[in-house]
Amino acid sequence: MADRASALAAPPTGEEVRWRATRRGRLGWYGYDCASSVFATSVTSIFFGPYITDVSENAADADGYLHPLGIPVLAGSFYPYVAALSVLLQAFLLPAAAALSERHDRGRLLGAFAVGGSCAGIGMFAIGPTDYLLGGVLYVVSIMALGASIMIANTYLPVLASPARQDRMSTEGSAAGFLACGLVLICDLALYAQHDAVGLTESQAVRVILLFTGVWWLVLSLTALWMMRGYGTPPAVESESATDGVYRTLFKALRRLWKLPGAGWFLIAFLLYNNGMQAVTSLVGTYAVEEIGISQDSLVVAILAVQFVAFAGALVAGRLAERHGGRKVLRGLLAAWVLTVITGAVVPDGAFFAFLSLCVGAGLVVGGTYALSRSVFIKLVPRDQTAEFIGIFEMVNRCLAFLGTSAFGIVLQVSGDYRLAWLSILAFFVTGGVTLVLGVRTRSGEGGSPTKRTTAHD
Repeated sequence: MADRASALAAPPTGEEVRWRATRRGRLGWYGYDCASSVFATSVTSIFFGPYITDVSENAADADGYLHPLGIPVLAGSFYPYVAALSVLLQAFLLPAAAALSERHDRGRLLGAFAVGGSCAGIGMFAIGPTDYLLGGVLYVVSIMALGASIMIANTYLPVLASPARQDRMSTEGSAAGFLACGLVLICDLALYAQHDAVGLTESQAVRVILLFTGVWWLVLSLTALWMMRGYGTPPAVESESATDGVYRTLFKALRRLWKLPGAGWFLIAFLLYNNGMQAVTSLVGTYAVEEIGISQDSLVVAILAVQFVAFAGALVAGRLAERHGGRKVLRGLLAAWVLTVITGAVVPDGAFFAFLSLCVGAGLVVGGTYALSRSVFIKLVPRDQTAEFIGIFEMVNRCLAFLGTSAFGIVLQVSGDYRLAWLSILAFFVTGGVTLVLGVRTRSGEGGSPTKRTTAHD
């Protein structure tokens, strides 16, 4: 008892002093995760795709084709093409945003992308029954702005937390985002289900949801930026990259990865297991409906459960990472992903509670996987080049996450078996985990030096 009293009376360490000093900035950073995550979930994952597909079909000719810029496009294919275009364009935008964040105030850049993207989201309310082209343009603008803003927001992580606390901060931000998604999604689904009772058609309800989500992104972004003010100022001494061209900076950073074997190996591992994770999260609904026979209403319940379970899972992952190191916890999360995929392959037809268990398992690990990947990678690259390396990390995350879904589609086309296609995702988690383990032997030191890192537990 006396020892505990002495510990409580002891003055805070420098680590604790810094953690307390950046509390306002960290709360703002968490707030931006809440703002951007809600848009990503409500708009891109749930409501926009079916809505713009209906709009496209209304605008199609007698043969079911649209003609944007004179190009014949099947109405049902318009949204997938638009989504692919937004991914392709981000490959050009993210390096530019990374380079600009090294030269200009990050708060202003984050504000420009957040305001631009949220205003495009608000503008989706104006999409009429046949305005497919307007919807496509607004979607591309909003998704590009979303990707760039998240990339810039990630550069605040090493500013607001020391290496020993970055895993915790990263997972707390993700947890806040999942909690916000769950709460807002309940409101969205309630409005959608009761649209007749409030005098709205189904399409009008969707437009109101898109409007609300855009306003949510805008208001929370402005609040977050106000709280993070003062933390986004670039260093007084310009880095070498500040005088280079935008894409020359990217190519230099890619070459530097060869001199940072720990970061390079880790990025390859992330590329592999992130493709598996993206495949699970994007295809689990299709797999549930088409193969297991889960109803749409039951699927919505499972999606809601995932949001709240992921909130808790991210917090637990962060605390475990503080004690045991982010890389070790990541290995445990990948093992859990392997078990989750195997479980999904053996869920009996029509077994909702077994499927719900699968979703809960995925929710427990999805929150911490990306968050810890982000913080671990940041600690493996030079501090004065964080922005450009985060740009590469987000390009891998956003622009190269098609391998898992492609493998699923190819196996399904060849075999006609959804369960076999689902098991194909397993390869990405296994190879990613093996690469992560191999990369431990070639870790780079903090700040890019080849010496062994001194950060505790990592």
